[in-house]
Amino acid sequence: MTRLQVVLTDDQDRQLAKLARKRQISKARLAREGIELVLRQEGDQATAPLLDLIGQAGRIGRRDVSRRYDAYLAAAERTGNR
Repeated sequence: MTRLQVVLTDDQDRQLAKLARKRQISKARLAREGIELVLRQEGDQATAPLLDLIGQAGRIGRRDVSRRYDAYLAAAERTGNR
């Protein structure tokens, strides 16, 4: 394991301590679980290219996104609009 020092607000520390007591685990374990959750969610987004479609329709919207989503994804990839 690697040691990491984190600075929390007083409120975050109180809430973390309360939840740790409720779950009967240490604050460190709870923090590791939270980090794991964030990393998992990030990995899920990286493997879900359909999420890249969000916002690609533009202000007015496109009516053909359901038919041409591959083209919109490819264009977003080329222009870096991911």
